[in-house]
Amino acid sequence: MPALMHGLASNIQTMPATCRQSLAILVRRLAPRPNCVAAHVTAQSDHTTRLGSVMEDRFRARTVAAQAAPAPFWTRIPAIATYPLRGSALYALIALTLCGALLVLPGILKLVIAGVLGMATYTYAFDILRHTADGEPDAPRLGYNSFDSAVLRLILLAIALGIVIGAGAVIAGPFGLTIAYLGTMLLLPGMLISLAIDGSLRRALNPAVSIDMALRIGWPYLAAYGLLYVIQGSGTAAVFFAITYLPPLVRAATVMATSIWTLFASFHLLGYLVYQYHEELGYVPSSGEAHERRDPDQRLLDEAEQYVRDGHSDEAFQALRGAVRSRAVSLAVHELYQRLLRQHHRNDELREHTRQYINRLLQEKQERRALALQREALDIDARFTPLTPEQANLLAERAKMAGQFQLVTDGLLAAIAAWPRDPMLPAWSLDAGVLLAERFGRDDQARAVLQDAMDRCDDEALRAKLDAALKAVTIQPA
Repeated sequence: MPALMHGLASNIQTMPATCRQSLAILVRRLAPRPNCVAAHVTAQSDHTTRLGSVMEDRFRARTVAAQAAPAPFWTRIPAIATYPLRGSALYALIALTLCGALLVLPGILKLVIAGVLGMATYTYAFDILRHTADGEPDAPRLGYNSFDSAVLRLILLAIALGIVIGAGAVIAGPFGLTIAYLGTMLLLPGMLISLAIDGSLRRALNPAVSIDMALRIGWPYLAAYGLLYVIQGSGTAAVFFAITYLPPLVRAATVMATSIWTLFASFHLLGYLVYQYHEELGYVPSSGEAHERRDPDQRLLDEAEQYVRDGHSDEAFQALRGAVRSRAVSLAVHELYQRLLRQHHRNDELREHTRQYINRLLQEKQERRALALQREALDIDARFTPLTPEQANLLAERAKMAGQFQLVTDGLLAAIAAWPRDPMLPAWSLDAGVLLAERFGRDDQARAVLQDAMDRCDDEALRAKLDAALKAVTIQPA
């Protein structure tokens, strides 16, 4: 049996990997999409008027929801168990199982195929969770995405939690190991929710955030956690039976299909948990069938608006800051908090929040606003970077498409300084060097950037391009 499937089955039994993987994206779309409503604000100054206008413009038009609340997940256990055997989920399960036959190939090919299959499987599982959380009963349509950056963040989170558990074992022996493991596993869903909200591993590892998240759902949080173990235990038992009693060819296909079924069913359960408790979590499903009620941020915005109208911007700042730091908030709240941070000249907090805000904007496909925030942040601090190298690369591509070459250059130079060992550094340096020389006439800086990339680049084709660009910049006019 291929090592990949054995490892997957083992992880299912020993640690709720599906829980870790799925809850990371539970709240990617926690932010309601506000519709603008006419605003009339009386304020004490022009700046205060702008703040009040933004707050009122972000209020959403409301309709009375007549739909019934979602059925409790414990009444839908058969539907949850058979979810991977219906519609597009079944097609994905069959296709991935058949592709698993390629794992018999030797050497590096096996590792490459295993990596691609793993990414594709978890990416579709993430789609299942998002789709279910939006109130859609059917599996999402198959797409062409084979990678989700949340997978890498979850790997880093798993490493960090492994270190915590290992430290517990070293400090207090078996007792410490048990306490650290149980505590980590119980808080893990909240950690992953926080990670998905702001992309910050530091906040995700804050136990207070996870405890608050679990308290919002209440006892069903533990019930769903137990049902996850039942699903995973059933899958592990089926894998053990296949390994013990089935012939090799049938065994491999059975283990692959069972592992994928376990993953898809678990992600569907977690997505339905979010859908069932979307009001408690502050999540507004995009499905028209969702039981949409009052925006949980409406009261906060009303309160902040009143503070601004009364000329108490400091109180408005404090109210918004407390909400942003403690829970998931809408893009409207992020926008107001960003403006108040600028008003109060809190540059350190502004820098950190801008990174989180850009992360949310990119998740919501609001790339133009993300570029504007990046430009403002770079004007304040030339070393500013978004949360991840992938986001820096995406912003550079979008800025280039928009013809904002100064923003491309500044963003790439900041990324080069922040992530000197990233595999994308040579490509960043090539783009930045060419722009520095051709667009802005900064040949000395261009040569330094290109030469440094040459020393770090192992790709021959890219080295050739860097060398050609370096020679072009080095040529002096006759």
